[in-house]
Amino acid sequence: MAARHREELETMAEYRPLCLHPPLFSPHVDPLWLAPSMLSLFGATPERAAARRAGEGLLVPPTAEAVRSFVEEVAPGIYAFDFFSDAFCDRLLAELEHYEDSGLPVSRPNSMNNYGVVLNLIGMERTMDALQALIVRPIAAALFPVEGETVDHHHSFMVQYKQGEDLGLDMHTDACDVTLNVCLGKEFTGAGLTFCGLRGDGSGRERRFLYRHAHRKGRAVFHLGHQRHGADDIETGERFNLIMWNKSSAFRATRDFMSKYSKNPTEDSDPPDLVCLSYTHDDDYEQYRPYPPGKRPKREAGG
Repeated sequence: MAARHREELETMAEYRPLCLHPPLFSPHVDPLWLAPSMLSLFGATPERAAARRAGEGLLVPPTAEAVRSFVEEVAPGIYAFDFFSDAFCDRLLAELEHYEDSGLPVSRPNSMNNYGVVLNLIGMERTMDALQALIVRPIAAALFPVEGETVDHHHSFMVQYKQGEDLGLDMHTDACDVTLNVCLGKEFTGAGLTFCGLRGDGSGRERRFLYRHAHRKGRAVFHLGHQRHGADDIETGERFNLIMWNKSSAFRATRDFMSKYSKNPTEDSDPPDLVCLSYTHDDDYEQYRPYPPGKRPKREAGG
């Protein structure tokens, strides 16, 4: 932990932000980052937020009932709602692109995405801490009380999809307890998000839970980490998303957590629905369909 913090400080000592945006690199949430409907959920308005930019004492945590009334349950256990303002999406994306152009080290988000940047490692971890504590945790607690009530740390990053780079992402589950995924833009077609079932309860590879989410700038999709999903290929343009993998130390010490992640994905639905198959994670993939061009079975992919 100390080494990571030292690395973050060293990086920020060299990085010169695009503009002077102290809130992006300080442990605060500017209320004007939020979409008007999200501000309303937290008891504020854009006008009041503009008058009190620091936001201290302005945002009031909503009740669980208010959260459940605010969100749209687009499929069982999957929720969508407006999260960021368009202006903040543009501002954050411009800063992240500026960092990528700076020539400083870039840590890619995870083992599957080849493009994007880890926010925690470029000086924004404290900012994301504040966003999680003030905004994300009350929503997670209302919608997923078992996994979300005590989220206390996170892995936050930006992902990017465009022609000639990452087109989409294979079916997978996230290494977290609750996922927040917010589209930052830009212009694109395709690049939706397809959901199947939950890993660990026998439904992970079942089509009956199928839902396709169409990304829209500033809008979030919120789901459990063990919900199987994959990013559809982008057709035109570029798509950028901010993703926060929320984790709970308390939940991760329970038997419920261990039971979900101790099972092999191939135990979920046999035979599986083909749209829910993962060439990255399912050992039995080639029993049902050939590997996509350029992809290799896991047992051959380590060389």
